[in-house]
Amino acid sequence: MGCEKKCVFCDQGSATGFSKAPELSQLDELVKNYRSSTEQFEIAFYGGTFTGMSETLQEFYLDWADKYVREGVCKGIRISTRPDQIDEKKIEYLKIHNVNFIEIGVQSFDEEVLERSNRGHSVEDVENVCKMLNDMKVDFGLHLMVGLPADDEQKDLYSAWRTIEVGAKTCRIHPTLVLKNSTLSKLFMTGEYRPLDFENAVNICSKMVGILESHNVKVIRVGLFIPNELEGNIIAGPYHPRFGEIVRIKLVNDVISYLKPSKIVYTHRQTGILKFVDLQRQMGEEFGFLVDGQFLRWKDALNRYISGGVQGVRTAQKRYITTN
Repeated sequence: MGCEKKCVFCDQGSATGFSKAPELSQLDELVKNYRSSTEQFEIAFYGGTFTGMSETLQEFYLDWADKYVREGVCKGIRISTRPDQIDEKKIEYLKIHNVNFIEIGVQSFDEEVLERSNRGHSVEDVENVCKMLNDMKVDFGLHLMVGLPADDEQKDLYSAWRTIEVGAKTCRIHPTLVLKNSTLSKLFMTGEYRPLDFENAVNICSKMVGILESHNVKVIRVGLFIPNELEGNIIAGPYHPRFGEIVRIKLVNDVISYLKPSKIVYTHRQTGILKFVDLQRQMGEEFGFLVDGQFLRWKDALNRYISGGVQGVRTAQKRYITTN
């Protein structure tokens, strides 16, 4: 809903199984279910361009969600939108209705990639809206994709550096998948588009996560979520239901290869990755490594890895510095 253009990679029906928005009664049931299973949650309007809808429709949904915020049932509201469908007036309107976080579909900071993906906005549009949100003190996150038409690894890593620069608090990353009924599926069938292979997708995404999180941008998801029953709608592309976990395991092992620590120090949150790490281990209060007899926490280890000349990472940063 609210999307005036259809991007080449998009088909929401294939990705979600929904052809129309759920009724409010269904949304009330969702809130009820979350309320019984978790203490804190937010209401998020995703899957379309929220601010591209009519003001009447925006108000209809925000009034419904705002009621739960005022009652203390949930802690806030998030919406997703496009950089060319938001301005100061719309931001003020969202703030009044307790929208406390805005996610922006950017996909890339490369003009050719945006054009070939039929995004309908420019890099300048992205930069302008990020400045606007910063000036108006509204937290926001960006959504990036890898493997789009005309894309390559250097462009993807450059987009990660630019995400840091524009002040995003969070980022979502996912590799491009060829979905049924998308324009990309036709380009794939004619040989005009070739998706990333799985290994390259993991490699690029792990470097992007390293760049972003070493500079305090929280990566809140890696990989596109597709319900099990809809996986048949994926025609091609580097899909795996545990893609994000695989990417993070790759990143940890790359940091280990670079630092050559004697031990990994882990907490209960890292127990799942230990079987994929060939290194002595010990339980501790914070995730990190023993390097030359000294404890190095994960954030510092990540900084050393990123600043140490990781293949391709510095080249992309130099391009970013030159461009700016």
